[in-house]
Amino acid sequence: MFKKIYPNRGKLVFDGGKNSKYEKSLIEDNESPSCANVIFNAGSVGTRDGFSKVNTASVGTYVCDGIYSRQGQNSSDTMVAFFGGHGFTLVGTSFSTIPSAQSIYTAGTRIAGAQMENHLFVNNGNVIPYKYNGVAFTRHGIYPPTDTASYVTGAGGNPNGAYSYKFTYVNSASVESDASTFSTTLTVAASKIEISSIPVAAQSFGVNSRNIYRTVTSGATFFRVGSISDNTTTVFSDNIADASLGALAPVDKGVPPKYTTIIYHKNRLFMNDTANPQFIWYTDIDEPYTVGPLSFLTLGDGSTDLVKALGIQDSNLVVFCERSPWIVYMADTTPANWRIVRAKSDMTTKSPFGIFNYNNKLAFPAVQNDTFIGISALASGTQEPTTTYLTLLAAGGVTKSDRVEPDMFDMADAYVGNFSAIVHKNRALISMTKTAGNTLNNIVYVMDFSNSNLSDKQTESWCPYTGLNVAQFVIHNGLLYYGTSTATGFVYQESSGVYSDDGTAID
Repeated sequence: MFKKIYPNRGKLVFDGGKNSKYEKSLIEDNESPSCANVIFNAGSVGTRDGFSKVNTASVGTYVCDGIYSRQGQNSSDTMVAFFGGHGFTLVGTSFSTIPSAQSIYTAGTRIAGAQMENHLFVNNGNVIPYKYNGVAFTRHGIYPPTDTASYVTGAGGNPNGAYSYKFTYVNSASVESDASTFSTTLTVAASKIEISSIPVAAQSFGVNSRNIYRTVTSGATFFRVGSISDNTTTVFSDNIADASLGALAPVDKGVPPKYTTIIYHKNRLFMNDTANPQFIWYTDIDEPYTVGPLSFLTLGDGSTDLVKALGIQDSNLVVFCERSPWIVYMADTTPANWRIVRAKSDMTTKSPFGIFNYNNKLAFPAVQNDTFIGISALASGTQEPTTTYLTLLAAGGVTKSDRVEPDMFDMADAYVGNFSAIVHKNRALISMTKTAGNTLNNIVYVMDFSNSNLSDKQTESWCPYTGLNVAQFVIHNGLLYYGTSTATGFVYQESSGVYSDDGTAID
């Protein structure tokens, strides 16, 4: 009397991904209790594309400590990779050393980076930060001169009295440093002042010119007396009367801190501070090279709730501390109007490289009670955020990775800081360290949020990619690359239609 038809009439789809949490009898028909190394497309399932070596010769027995794509103003992108404490750029199928980026960093320490104004700004938290414009690798901040100059009187002139001098460095973007310490007072009687031994900056400072400042007679305030439009000239003749002096010397052009996480948002750079771990420093609008003495936010407690990662959701800056996440609501560009609220959640993240945005959400490797529990997402509505309105799709059965929760629980808590993620073609790829004695990222989980055939109970599908050791992903010229987490010194590129990883068949 009854005829059972399975599958049900209609289109048969296979895009539900892996579901290892529930019994086979309970999962959706489009899901699989065990799948790996596949992609989903319009309801179908197929083998994922493989990855091939980019550089034909290894840069050395190093892991990749960071890989980025610096976007040039002329639409010419440059791949920048860091191995063994050295910086490299990709030229064809080879990596060329950046001469001024050698032996700066510590091998094995991850390097954070952010792009702004044609520069890639990078740091690992141990040394001063640097920037790269495709040609020169120079200091991120503009450090003031520390050397003094020499002074003698010349023939008759306008200066008449007791004077002191200060000097500043100016970078290629015409941004100026703070002034140097002032010199010994010099007294003259209606004479020119001949200055020599004017400080010259080292090449790593990125200095293009210098400014000279002087007091009025017997004064304590410094005004511009002239400029030197190079970084080589060491002499200057001062014949300027007090009434003709120029602008005041800058006093609020501090250098950025040593940071381990940095992000670009609303024409500013935001970064943590390893020396003051409860601070988030920010640059001025459209000026990423200096920070003011009061240009910082205080979050966490500086002892156990340290700043670990930064993200952006809507127009808000999200700061993840070790114990709790915070939202900096930016109603406008005036820092005095920013409001800091604590997200109502007992989860946070310790993965500065594992955060990614998708579908107006901010996803992150979630940590609860110092234990990694899966991938969660922060979301807010269109109304003004408040402490009661901001919501966190979080623990237990509502993590985004709920369907592969047993897999997530098998990840190494000690290495959650190395997790790395990126979004490519409506898929998030998250590189993780699976346990059983592993210390390096050795598996990738893909969260696919592009599917249109998922059931009402599904918003994403999951699938693990095995055989990949990914320290960090990068999108370069629209293509997906990664630097290896193993000490082989290679970068790999996803290759369409190639179903092997560097010649090894995909499982």
